Amino acid sequence: MITFRAGPIEPLENEEIYTLFANIDLIMANADKILQNEAYKNIRVKGTGIDGIYIGHINLFLGDLIRLWSNGSPWRNGQKFYYHLGGSPLSGMSFCTYWQDGKIGCDRSNPSFGTLLKPASTVIKNAEESEHIISVPLPRRQVSGLNIGDLLKYLQQ
Repeated sequence: MITFRAGPIEPLENEEIYTLFANIDLIMANADKILQNEAYKNIRVKGTGIDGIYIGHINLFLGDLIRLWSNGSPWRNGQKFYYHLGGSPLSGMSFCTYWQDGKIGCDRSNPSFGTLLKPASTVIKNAEESEHIISVPLPRRQVSGLNIGDLLKYLQQ
């Protein structure tokens, strides 16, 4: 019997994650400024993304996360910010890693894999949300050479 497991390709606990969430209020307050600048919205934060059985790894950039956390999608529930999704699009089983109150946690199968994949694919494709379709494959995008530290210097000027 072959067993499939969708797991992160990067550590979920790292300095970039802590820096991102230690400054989440500043980042969200400047969301429009970040989303208008390609270099800042395409910052790749290690440990964020989607790892799905049969679909592989999908990068989430800072701009994607900001849009997911801003638009009332299931990626944010109050002060719980989901930043990594693992699981199966077929069974709906999921492992959703989140940041809340200075701590990292994981919800299993709630929300389901599809519930989080659908708005993420819509945001990545920069498309209107469709009722029935989860859009995969997703477009290839250019990763910024900047990091969260560079963004914070820019925002604090």
